[in-house]
Amino acid sequence: MTQKQTAPQTWVENVRTLLTHSLRVDISSKERLVTPIFFALIILMLFSFAIPESDGALRSRMMVAESQLAIFFALQIAFSRTFESERVDRIFDHLRLSPISSSAFITSKILHVLLIGGGTMLCTGVLSIIVQGQAIGQMADPVVIGTALLTLLGLTGIGVLLASITLHAEGHQILFPLLYFPLSVPVLLCSTEGLIHWLDSYRWDSTMRGWSVMLIAFDVIYLTLTILLGTETVD
Repeated sequence: MTQKQTAPQTWVENVRTLLTHSLRVDISSKERLVTPIFFALIILMLFSFAIPESDGALRSRMMVAESQLAIFFALQIAFSRTFESERVDRIFDHLRLSPISSSAFITSKILHVLLIGGGTMLCTGVLSIIVQGQAIGQMADPVVIGTALLTLLGLTGIGVLLASITLHAEGHQILFPLLYFPLSVPVLLCSTEGLIHWLDSYRWDSTMRGWSVMLIAFDVIYLTLTILLGTETVD
């Protein structure tokens, strides 16, 4: 009798398999999930003492800036560990011999970081409400949520790109933040200025549209570079 051969997995199935494996590794190691959230809590608690109680406008601006900084540093910890398990287990040596394409691997990593970053951002938002006393209505505003998701998308592109580029570099744990901080400035600038303008006026005018268009443009640029350069780095 001839054995029935299994059909090769499609590109989507490869992405799903790799994404499931990455999530299982994170779930099995609770420290990888808790550390960014704990770090964000520390930042929010430190900055909460610097917000004036009397000036409502200044307090709103300070909360936006501090929440952005907390998310920024928390995601930096998560991004720097993007390929840690693959590097330790020498997965890339096996990946080069497998039929899985490098584009599927990079795409799964982008989705993986988006899920982990989304969970970190959600927890940071809840902590901002508890620690800083932010209004739930502000955090649940559709424009605020949309801007936060676009910010996460841009930072994810930067994080995965730099993690792949510095993967085999000496002292990559030091090199990563040195590159991550300046490259993330355009995304954070557009996001922060857009949120402050929206919370001050709640008007979708030309200024708000301008910041949103620039934020989307930087997201597209960073994600495109991640897919193009990330696949070359893995190969």
